Amino acid sequence: MRYITFVLLIIVLNFKFAISQSFDSHFNLILPLGYTQLHTQFPGNKLTQVSTIDMSMISKKDIPRFWPQRIPFVAGISGENKNLFYYQFEPLGYSKLIDIPVNDSPINDVAVTSDGSVFSITNNFLYIHTFDFKQKKITKLSEEKMESTLKCVSNHSNKVAILSKHSIMLYRYKNKSLNKLKSTSKKINAILKNYNCKNIAINSKGEFIIVTKKSLLFFSSFGVLLNEIPNTLRFDLVDFTSYGDYIVASSNNTTLAKYTSTGVLLFESKHSKPEEALKNIAIYQPYGNIALFGNENGAYYSMKTSVNIENATSIIQDNLLSITTRFKLTFPSLVSISILDSDNNPILLEQQKELPAGIHQLTWRKLSPQLKDKELHFVVKGLYSNANKITVKKSMEKAL
Repeated sequence: MRYITFVLLIIVLNFKFAISQSFDSHFNLILPLGYTQLHTQFPGNKLTQVSTIDMSMISKKDIPRFWPQRIPFVAGISGENKNLFYYQFEPLGYSKLIDIPVNDSPINDVAVTSDGSVFSITNNFLYIHTFDFKQKKITKLSEEKMESTLKCVSNHSNKVAILSKHSIMLYRYKNKSLNKLKSTSKKINAILKNYNCKNIAINSKGEFIIVTKKSLLFFSSFGVLLNEIPNTLRFDLVDFTSYGDYIVASSNNTTLAKYTSTGVLLFESKHSKPEEALKNIAIYQPYGNIALFGNENGAYYSMKTSVNIENATSIIQDNLLSITTRFKLTFPSLVSISILDSDNNPILLEQQKELPAGIHQLTWRKLSPQLKDKELHFVVKGLYSNANKITVKKSMEKAL
């Protein structure tokens, strides 16, 4: 955990949160910290007013030999959006936060990829820098004229997007080169012309969510609109998880929600109330940890799984029992389900079945009819982040 300490130091500033009960059912507070610890950890660059960070696990082909695999590559914006910086890990001694020269501030957004690329946008340009992990050197690759851009995001691998108020430009990123996906972008822009865009996130599969003033728009990697959900809670912040789900939050209120890539709501929760509104959220995908931060307050959390069993029903046909259950997971999990026979011996129906977050329905057939009045026993363990375990029982009902 010490290898991502800098993330905690950056985002947790004079912590004053009080975790609500509902938020605590989905998240665990890891650590609150302030600027004093940040400046102690990084004495060479005493950052202030950090507004945005993006972080990615370093690709195996780029990470130097003997570096821990969990070291992230990070870039961020600080100093009233005037300074762009990146994190340089040092195996011995203090790691560093180093400025990247950008002349035409304010810097509106920043995104990184696992190969050390840094994308940043100002009111006039898109800049691409690249960091050589072995040589510890950052170089500007290119700059492209841009106008009226809002957001710059990547899926940390091969997709980049530039979002404007009523349009998007998608890119494929390969071998340090951006190539416009004009056809897909044109298809999406035919929809976006009727919306006021606020934010965007692209997951590892290339699927994406566009947060607009009136709706949350869920798209496939080919630009097909999968779902539209009213944005009644005024969400304007978003990031993605390792398994392609999205977490949305708001700079206007204390509600946070998680959706699948197709727009299935997994949960809504009230996070704690800082003295100022949130500025951004950031998820470190490999671990499933999330940062919520503003100008003066922030917190770093791990995420926990939970299960909501909608029903468990049984039916007897030809003197054989069939059991069906429907349930929702809020986090990717290993699920084991069993039932006790008349001698209280467990009969295993599923053993550590890996399931993504979402709604699931499972059926088992040709069972003994003597099990029809028994309970189903669920053991659910989160796959990463907090990796908590839940044990739940559900009584069966006769199917209609």
